[in-house]
Order: sequence, then C-alpha cells, then structure tokens
Amino acid sequence: MSVLGAPGVGKTRLAQEYALRHAEAYPGGAWMCDLTCASGVDGVCGAIGATLDVPLTAGDSAGMVAQLADAIAARGRLLVILDNFEHLVAHAHATLSVLRERAPEARLLVTSRMRTDVEGEAIVDLGPLPLPRGGADVADSEAVRLFVDRAGLVAPDYALTTEEAPRTAALVRELDGLPLALELAAARMRVFSTATLLDNLRRRFDVLVRGAAGGGPRHGSLRDAIDASWRALDPSEQAVLAHCAVFRGGFDLDAAERVIDLGEGAPRVADVLQSLRDRSLLAREAPREGPGDARFTLYLSIRDYAWDRLRERGADGEAIARHAAYYDEQASLWCAKADGPEGVLARRWLLGEKENLLAVHRRAFERSGPACAEDVHRAARVALALQPALTVHGPLSLAAALHDAVLGASGAGLDADLRARALAARAEVARLMGDYPRALADADEVRALEAQTREHDALVRALFTKTLVHLFQGRLLEAHAELESARGRVHADDRRLQGRLLTVLGVIRVFEGAQDEARASFLKALPLHREAGDIHFEGMAEGNLCVAQIHFGRLEEAREHGERAIAIHRALGNRRNLANCFSSLASIADELDRAGEAAAYWEQSIRIAGEIGDRYTLGVVLGHQGSHLFMAQRLGEARESCKRALVSLRGQHSMEVAIHAWLGSVEATAGRVDAAREAFAEAERPSWARERPANAAVIHHLRGHLDLALAREAAAGGDLAGASQHVAAAKRRLAEAPLAPPRLEVTRARRSLERALLAHERAPEDAELLVHPEGEWFRLPSGRRVDCSRRPLLGRLLVALTERRLEHPGAPISVKDLVARGWPSERISSAAAVARLRVALSSLRKEGLGALLRSHPKGYLLDAETPARFAERGE
Repeated sequence: MSVLGAPGVGKTRLAQEYALRHAEAYPGGAWMCDLTCASGVDGVCGAIGATLDVPLTAGDSAGMVAQLADAIAARGRLLVILDNFEHLVAHAHATLSVLRERAPEARLLVTSRMRTDVEGEAIVDLGPLPLPRGGADVADSEAVRLFVDRAGLVAPDYALTTEEAPRTAALVRELDGLPLALELAAARMRVFSTATLLDNLRRRFDVLVRGAAGGGPRHGSLRDAIDASWRALDPSEQAVLAHCAVFRGGFDLDAAERVIDLGEGAPRVADVLQSLRDRSLLAREAPREGPGDARFTLYLSIRDYAWDRLRERGADGEAIARHAAYYDEQASLWCAKADGPEGVLARRWLLGEKENLLAVHRRAFERSGPACAEDVHRAARVALALQPALTVHGPLSLAAALHDAVLGASGAGLDADLRARALAARAEVARLMGDYPRALADADEVRALEAQTREHDALVRALFTKTLVHLFQGRLLEAHAELESARGRVHADDRRLQGRLLTVLGVIRVFEGAQDEARASFLKALPLHREAGDIHFEGMAEGNLCVAQIHFGRLEEAREHGERAIAIHRALGNRRNLANCFSSLASIADELDRAGEAAAYWEQSIRIAGEIGDRYTLGVVLGHQGSHLFMAQRLGEARESCKRALVSLRGQHSMEVAIHAWLGSVEATAGRVDAAREAFAEAERPSWARERPANAAVIHHLRGHLDLALAREAAAGGDLAGASQHVAAAKRRLAEAPLAPPRLEVTRARRSLERALLAHERAPEDAELLVHPEGEWFRLPSGRRVDCSRRPLLGRLLVALTERRLEHPGAPISVKDLVARGWPSERISSAAAVARLRVALSSLRKEGLGALLRSHPKGYLLDAETPARFAERGE
C-alpha cells in the first residue's frame, strides 16, 4: 500500500496513526522506518535492518534483500512503514517486490510523493484536509478543527468565535488545508493573530517555520518540505513547475502547451506535467462539465514557491505575456459564443477560467506608471468576456470594478468601439446592482458614441438597460419610448435581437398588468430564441411565462414553465435567474398551501440573490416573501422581510409601493397604528402608486387593515360609532375596489382583507358558513354567496369537508377520501390526484374560504371555531 501526496499533506502522520490504531492486528509488531537519508538498495536494506534490528551479513545487494526478507518472513504478520520513499522509486522492484514475494504475511506501507509501480501496489492518494464550504458551519471543516486544536496549545485563550470564524476560514483556505502548513501557522499564534497571519502570508515561507523545539529538520519549515521535492526534479521538470506558477485557479493541457515554452529539443510539456503529477506536485482538479481537457492546479504554497523560482530565472515577464495573449484570445472566442447555440459551453468555460482571466486583467494595471493602450484594450476584452459569468454568478461588484478600471484608464487610448461595449456592459451591471443613475448615465454615453462606433449591439443593449430602468422605476411611457428606439435599430432579419425585443416587451406588459399580451409576447419570443440559440433569453421567456400564468391562477401551467426555466438556468449556471424562478415556485407552493416547500424555495432564492449581490432581485424576493408571511399571520417575520426588502431596493424600484403597503398592513394588524400610517404614506407618496393600476389596487385593499386597526382602537376607547364607521370603510374597500389587472398581489391583498374582516366580525349568531346540501352554492360568514353550480367539483369537496366538520369538529378528512369524493368515477394516479386536489382547494380559498380551510398533516379540515351547517329547504 502506498500513501501518495504533496509535501506537507500528512502522509507520515496518517501512517503513524494507522499503526497506532491497528497494532493488535500485527503480532510481529508495527515498525516505522525513515528513509529520508537512504540511497540505493543498500541504503534501503540498511535502514530497514536497523529499524528491525536485523544484522545484514550478505556480501551483495541482492543477498542483503533476500536475507532481510527471510528475517521479516520469520516474524509472521507485521507492518513495516517505509517513510519518504520517493527518491528510492528506481529501486522499488529490487527491494519491495522481493520483500513481498518472500515475506507474504508482512504488510508494507509506503509513504511517497510518487508511486512505486510494483505489481499489486494499492494507492491512497492523500489530499489536503477538507476546507470550509460556503454557507456551512466553519467549525465543521477538518482543516479548521486541526488549526484550532493546535492554536489552542500555544494560545489557550484562542477560540473560534463568530467574529473569528471568517478569518480562520480564510487562513486555512490560503494554506490549502495542508496539515504541515496549518500546524506551522498555529504555532505562530503564540504572538500572531489570524488577521496578522493572513497579512503575512505574502511571506509564507518566512512565517511558516517551526521553532528550535519543534522537531527535526525535515519538518523545520514549509520551504524545507517543498525544497526536498524541488531538488529531486530534473531541469525540465523544474522549468515546467516554475512556469505553472503563472496560472491562477487551474489550467488545462492546451493552456499549458501554449503558455509554457521550454525551447527547442525539450521534452513535451504534457509528458513533464504527467511526471509532476506523479510526484504529487501538481493536483488534478475534479472533472467539470464543458470544453477542455483534464485540468491541473498547484497548491498555493507550492505555487508561491514555484513563482519565486520563475522570477529567479528571469522568465516571469515572458510567461505573463504568453499567459495574457492566450487567455485574451480564448476569452474573446468563447465570449462571442455566449449568447448562441454553444452558450452553455461558452459560459462554463468563462466561469471555469475566471481566475486566469482576472489575473490577466489585474496584471494589465500592475506595471509602474500608466497602463499602455495594448494592456487597457486587453483588460477591456477580458472584462467583457467575464460579463456573462459574473452577471449570473456574481459578485456584481467585481464586474463593476473590472469595467471601472478599464474606463478609468481610457486616457491610454481605449477606442470608441471598446468604450461603447464597456459602457453598455457597466450599465447592465449597474442596473442589476440597483444603481440606476449610473446605469442611465452609462447608457446615455453609449448613445452619444453612436456616430463614432460600429458597435450596434452595444447600443441596443444600452437601450434595453434604459427600458428596464424606467420600467422598474414606474415610468412606463419612458420605458415604451426607449424600447421603440431599440426596435428602430434592430434589423428585421436579426432573430436574436428580435426575440429579445419581444421578451422585454413582455416584461413591460407584465408590469402593466396586461397578462394576455405579456403571455403572447413571450410565446412569440420563444421560437426566435430557440432559432438563434439564445438559451439565456429562452430561459428568461420561460420564467416570465411562469409569472404571467401565476397571475391568471393557472398554477400547474405556471409550474411547467418555471421548471423548464430552471432547467435552462441550471445548465447555464445562471444563479440570478434561478433566484427569480425559485421565488415564482415559492408563490405557487404557497398558493397550493404547501408551506414547507414554499419556505425552502424562498430560502434558496434569498440566499442566491444575496450571494451574487443582486440588490434588485433580493429586494423583490424579500418583498414577495413578506406578503406571504403576512398572509400566514407571522407578523414579526413579515415585518423583518419587508424592511429588508426596502433597504435592498433603496428607493429604486416601483415594487417598493406594494412593499410599504404590506408593511403597513403588518403594523396595523400588530396594533402599531402610527407605524402603519407612516408606511401607507410612503406607499402613496411617489407617482408610481398612480401610474400602476396594480399598485393602486393593492394599496386600496391593504389600507382596509388600517381601517380595522382604527376600529379596534375606537372600540377600546368606547367609541362604538367610530368603530362601526371604520369597519364600514373597510367593507367599502371590497365593494368599491378599483379596476385592476389580473395580478397575484392584487388577489392576495383582497383576500387578506376578506380574512381580516371575517376575523373582526365573527359572531356566533350570524357569522356561519352555510353550504347547500348538494354543493350548488355556499354563503361565507361575511354574507357573500358563491355559486358553484357550474363548478360541481368544488361543491362536492366542500360538502365532504362540511360533513367532516359537523361529525368530527377539529378532525381532518384525508387526501384519499377527498379525492374519492371529488372524482368518484375516475381512476387516477396518486400523484396526479394530489396535484388536482391542491388546485381545487386553492380555488375554494380564492372564493373566500382561505381563512376557514386549513391544511393538516393528515389531510384538510374546516375551522372548528367557525359555525357551519347545511342549508335547509328554502334558504
């Protein structure tokens, strides 16, 4: 058995631990033999013989191996650990093969940086300790636990506090999770803090040194451990390892062969890479989907060491130039494909090479003095190439910073075409970040360059940005005008841009509440997106169709569109649009009374939007979640969600109107009348409330909660007449509702007021649910009568629920029994039956039973506190 791994990865420690834990399995003993200073067959035999106390008397090497093997065989089952065998691999067949053959009961455990290739060799390829994962508890990481344990030995007051955890996580990541590096760093905690250690890792080989009492020279420092491997390399291996330090975040074979130049007559780079991999100096990255060969990477400590060697050779400048030229060329090729049929592969390549592309951008500005025009142009192209990856994966702040650096250095001669593209890209990023003034300013500057540039696509994208900014801020006329301006610049044969025009138009129609027109626009756009291979916008159209169908109450169709959109966005790695789709699915689940599923979708949506820094998406999702939490009467959580949404949007989005109104409802229901008044005043302050009919309708209904809060306040003060007037005002809001387009938020606002009125006026003598015995109609406690004669399914289900309510108050009727009553003559699968039932029950809730119809782990039931009965003849 051979344990392989990079310097400092803990091969020796693992072997020792194995021997300690399994000593009883080896009656002949467990022996540790350090081969660091051994050379040749004689050296191997001498070291093993000394460890096992076997005097070697044979005259030649073969005789010594045979004598040693026979002595080992005589001891039966034993374990011999051969530590640090890498420099003796050439002698493995002459030693290990003979020992295995002549002492079959013995077990040989080899630690090495490369395999021995002895027949029957089993390999354990030892990697670093697991690092902290994003979103996981830092203390769960084995690398963190090792550091904390060792740091505690020298600094007893050190603890992994909430404040300390992020710094410790960053430190162990910088140290690659290598046990030796972690232990050396922890030993420094006697005088250093984790923050100071992080700052000093630029000089990691000066910092990661063990004190005089720390052990033998082999582990005296991290540099010593890597030095031993470096000295064992031949000149071509040293040259390739040094050049590998120019890469960041990994590289594939094509990149290595284009960037690493060994000169005429040198070995093939691929062969040398394989040798370095065999010596555990290169790590193999986990396979990823997308273009490119197998990828390699260097542990950061080895990369820093190799970079020092590259600079010592004076080869760093040429290596950086070749690296920049290669990634500039490849990024431009893949960026051109990002919105076409190869979009999935292109975006995966760009995301996978993000670190290398960022290195090209950063190095363009690292020279002393102003950056030259060639460097600025290259940085601009790299920033544009990264745009598809950063706008969907984030962080958006990084995308903005890349464009800022380029546009801020425009004095170096950035040409008009690249400037227009960079401005259009930065405008898009600013819109996504909610920085609408910057987005409009950049888009206007692109328009100002129209006469000087051939970048037609950049101009259209800038106009799309202006369209969406105006739309989100409630300026519908301006949004239409900018879209028409874009339409006038799109050629009739340009299927890609024609499809995008239709999709953006559909988004405007959704905001206007013209759901039929929005749906038609998205459906027209879909074949154009598919024909052009514009997968990104195809996913957007599917996601928007999901939203449109939700507003119509067509929840199953909405789910189908949403799931198709999610499949596309996942394939593209488009996390921003995934966040939007998860929000839509949360709304669907909530409407179907699947609270657990809805909560999971909200959580995913909010987490993704926060991670990528998309203020707009985060604010919108939090606002939707706040309204749903209010409907569930979770007032504290609803208040927090609405307030977080408003902070995220910060006066930049028309949805703030509705969020302020929902917050006002929360405060009113909680009895905080002054806070409710303030929230409704904010909702009605901007013109957005008047320009969007849906906003006006939402405010109209939700203000009924303030009416009811005032009624409760008046009644508590003995003013019964005043209380009655406020209740009447709330009722008039239901009877005199303004015309509004079909939108879910309007429906939910009305439903919330109906429930509140029902709860406020519930009285035993008249506040009852009255149901026709055959389900032809029912009358709500509020007095509203609902006709079911044309919807017999709803009537049958309500009759079944009412029977159970009368016979066993508080007991649910099972899903199976409800399905049998609803579809008595049909044979349908259980999954389909459950889906149908949820849709039907959702329809009953929308007709006014939302406050009475409850879900239960064992089925559904009517509220046991609300009187219910079947109507008698003549009622």
